[in-house]
Amino acid sequence: MHIFPVLSYLSLLTTCGFLLVAFLRAQRTTRDLAEQLTRAREEQHKDKLQLNERSQLDTLKDEFISTVSHELRTPLTSIRGALGLLSSGTIGDVDAKALNLLRIATSNTDRLIRLINDILDLERMESGRAPLQIRRCSLRDLCQQAIETMSAMADSNMVHLELVPSTVAQAAAPEALFFDGDSDRILQVVTNLLSNAIKFSPQASTVRIHTDATQDSILLKVVDEGRGIPADKLDSIFDRFQQVEPSDYRQRGGTGLGLAICRSIVQQHGGSIWAQRNLSVGTTLYVMLPRTSRSTDAPSAEQHPVSLPQGEGAILVCDDDPGIRTIVSEHLTRQGYTVIEAASGDEALVVAAERHVEAILLDLYMPGLSGWETLQRLRNNPATANIPVVVLSVLSSTLRPQLTGDAQGWVQKPFNENLLFAELGRVLHQGDGPAYILLVEDDEDLASVLIASFHDAPVHVDHAATRQDAIRQCINRRPDLLILDLTLPDGDGFSFVEWLRQQPALRTLPLVVYSGREISESDMAKLRLGPTEFLTKAKVQPLEVEELVLTMVHRIRSKFADLATTRPAT
Repeated sequence: MHIFPVLSYLSLLTTCGFLLVAFLRAQRTTRDLAEQLTRAREEQHKDKLQLNERSQLDTLKDEFISTVSHELRTPLTSIRGALGLLSSGTIGDVDAKALNLLRIATSNTDRLIRLINDILDLERMESGRAPLQIRRCSLRDLCQQAIETMSAMADSNMVHLELVPSTVAQAAAPEALFFDGDSDRILQVVTNLLSNAIKFSPQASTVRIHTDATQDSILLKVVDEGRGIPADKLDSIFDRFQQVEPSDYRQRGGTGLGLAICRSIVQQHGGSIWAQRNLSVGTTLYVMLPRTSRSTDAPSAEQHPVSLPQGEGAILVCDDDPGIRTIVSEHLTRQGYTVIEAASGDEALVVAAERHVEAILLDLYMPGLSGWETLQRLRNNPATANIPVVVLSVLSSTLRPQLTGDAQGWVQKPFNENLLFAELGRVLHQGDGPAYILLVEDDEDLASVLIASFHDAPVHVDHAATRQDAIRQCINRRPDLLILDLTLPDGDGFSFVEWLRQQPALRTLPLVVYSGREISESDMAKLRLGPTEFLTKAKVQPLEVEELVLTMVHRIRSKFADLATTRPAT
């Protein structure tokens, strides 16, 4: 009779035990879930902290690079500019012993500048802060420019440079070797590859450049006859500060960054670069690039506004090669010129007589009416006799004396665009007195060097060391052109440009931004006034600033005489 209550009690205890076990399991599961949630939150917080730390480190790195750019490039530009003025004899004659010391100082300053520029360039490219300036490029022209740039180094090393004729260019249209890319960056790649090949080539050897193209890509090969690269180093040579042999840095110089920079530039273009040992001697470096780059890399038209002074005519480009006309016209258009193209001498004569042509760029060797004959007929026609002509030819400028009185300027192909602009600016400068230039620069030493570089130029340069002083001088006298540093003790170049934009008489001033730091596309848009150029200290020396300013002078004088009024009536 008493067994059932006992069994019921035991059943109750068992049920309670099960409930207790279930409760304990649920509690443990809840605790585990809480711990997992806590760990997840801790991981999330940790990731957030790491992300913030990375962002802070990126910000610090950007600030460091910007500071290094300005604090190193500005004094180095002053030093290099002063050495250049002394070496050139602009300040006075220098004896042989002092000239040798200047040569040593200049050489080592250039070496330091190259190292700093290479480090900063590589950092900017790999961090994505160096967007490409995409436009139509001629691979052959870029190779010719690179050979021209490196010819002095090749001559001193007794190495011959050769651009091998392209079978593609001979069998197809000239456009076969055109592609979309950043011409300055690709030129930097070809120049670096040539420099590397020259350094490791024996005397009396040849470095050859081969070009090829398919429908979708272009191929560049630089072939040397040097000692070759070991198989285990073919990939690592594109890393930073890599040399094939430890002694190469001391014996052959260089920063060890050239090929790393080449790889970054090529990868930015969506291409590839690699090295291969030749079967006999030497090494071949290959660069393959797509024919058409991403449209998102191309600068919009709004980023390059053109502000032309009223009453200017056009520049007539006469060349039978459509590729040359395309490249020259592109350079001139980006400088604010209006361009008319002519494919023959006969066409040029008609255009020059019927249109208001300000200057003519003239090729000498053309089928039909040659450049020589075209030039003579221009001079014999009263309607075109006073138009300045700049010869654009493969012939050396040593032949220029034969054209005295006929052509006012001469630029040899393959041309450097800065020299082209310099010749145009020189033949077109017709102001009624020296142009007035305002230099806004807080570094007194660099300002002195820049002013000294303009000593013999047809310009007058005033200096403002602060933003407020620059404003005062602009109010007192409207400059013809501004040279502007972005770092000022009482503000910056951006706020000064913003003030200029609020002044009706100053909002279209031509401007040369000469800064110690690299300038992004978005910042360029904030700084543009009238025709605007952007130069980087240490990369562009004071004498080159002088050249650029003189090329802009003819378009910035408010009282230029109209060329048409100086021509005899027809």
